[in-house]
Amino acid sequence: MFLFCALGLVLLDSCNTSIPYDYLKFIDDAVLEQYSPENPFLQDMLEQVKQGAIWKHLEPLGIRILGEKIISPDIYIDFYTSWEYEGRYGDIPIGKIFFVPQADPLARRKDTSLAACIRGEETLIPIQYLKSPFVALTVDGCSLGDPAYPLVKVLGVCIRSADVSQKYADKAARLAGKIQMLQACLLAQLTPLIEQPPEICWIAAAGDMMLDRGASEILVKEGPQGILGGTAAFCADADITLMNLEGPVSSRGTKARKSYTFRFDPQVAPLLRDAGIDGVLLANNHAFDYGLEAFLDSLNHLTANRIPCLGAGLDIEDASRPLRFSKGTTSVRAFGVASFPREKNGWDGLAVAAGADTPGILHAGKGGGEQLKRRFAQDGALDILLFHGGEEWSTSPTAETRELYTNLIRSGADMIIGSHPHVVQGFEWVLGKPVFWSLGNYVFGGMDHTAGGEEGLFIRLGFRGNTLVYFEPYALRLSHTRTDLAPEENLDAFYRRSLALRDRLPEP
Repeated sequence: MFLFCALGLVLLDSCNTSIPYDYLKFIDDAVLEQYSPENPFLQDMLEQVKQGAIWKHLEPLGIRILGEKIISPDIYIDFYTSWEYEGRYGDIPIGKIFFVPQADPLARRKDTSLAACIRGEETLIPIQYLKSPFVALTVDGCSLGDPAYPLVKVLGVCIRSADVSQKYADKAARLAGKIQMLQACLLAQLTPLIEQPPEICWIAAAGDMMLDRGASEILVKEGPQGILGGTAAFCADADITLMNLEGPVSSRGTKARKSYTFRFDPQVAPLLRDAGIDGVLLANNHAFDYGLEAFLDSLNHLTANRIPCLGAGLDIEDASRPLRFSKGTTSVRAFGVASFPREKNGWDGLAVAAGADTPGILHAGKGGGEQLKRRFAQDGALDILLFHGGEEWSTSPTAETRELYTNLIRSGADMIIGSHPHVVQGFEWVLGKPVFWSLGNYVFGGMDHTAGGEEGLFIRLGFRGNTLVYFEPYALRLSHTRTDLAPEENLDAFYRRSLALRDRLPEP
């Protein structure tokens, strides 16, 4: 515990009045000035103290602010600060500052220990100061908002009296009474200034989920864990879980003239919701594999089971509507859009783009970008964009994809999560915003023995407002129609590709 500053209260018996007044004198408020910029609650308190808004309540108790005359105080108000778990911050807590260990998201670290933080091995900063290109580490498995989270600095007040000799017992008793009254007054006035713990909004996301080739049957018989393995718990625990659904949910329609076509039993729709999946991207090159009839069935089956279809709708306005969610200070909107090359067989996604009166997918090449720009950043929400595009089997974004994503970030997107290449690409900060160029495959039977198609990336991200606080990537291993978590070393390619993106030469 450190003594930062003290206020002296002096008890004087006035010769001209029958009421003894306690006089308050400011000695030093440097600690409040030091911490108030980091904490709006302390800033409010400092203003109240300086303007006398709090202390005016003490006049009925016989306490006044001391003038310029210097008198030895009989009652002290000391400001202390300590970590909350230490409990050495005085009688009345008046403010809290939540600290986090700051780290590079590509340093392959998710967690640290309290012991390392206290030894000075970590860089600790107030949560308000965290920003790209850094994220926070959890502490002994605890994140901000958890009851056991330890890095909470508490500023408190300790009220004590000066030493009084035994022959002045009456004065000691009077001081004790004054201290009780002062504590009660400060408790009544300062308690509302205590900041509530920050809440973290946890977002989980994965890449391409294709439920044909036997996956739907396993999902129906065994439930989510049958095809999602260890990621099933992540999907259920997250506040929002998002992914790309690579095909229509329907038992009807006519197969399109394409190289690959997929279709999923409508029984999967309620099972996906039960698995904790909160929204799916339908703006992709397989949404129309069985024509308009099956596409409309997808919208109906998924919506009926409270799963928003991102980037798809009955017209372009409907296709650009977001999923909305709020938790604490974080308000989330998730959008979807596509822009993928024409297939070798001639099929072109522009032909199924939504129009003013036409059902379809939101396509960046047919008004989708303008629709999103109009909707982004209207109310300060965290705008997440799921993007289906890029070049298949490429391990890094093409120049065209990079330009598209960058323009969408400039338009107001706060994070972009990519799919379609079928392989994991890297992570990058684009204009200070997080971008995952491709999460690869999630559930996709038939990818065995392909060049990277049997691997995927699952991400858990913790946001506070628009700030990415926690960054947790997990490697996936696909085995035909089943997926499970892979060993940590399987993230090597993801980190290598991410570092290559960060260290690349600037565009000419």
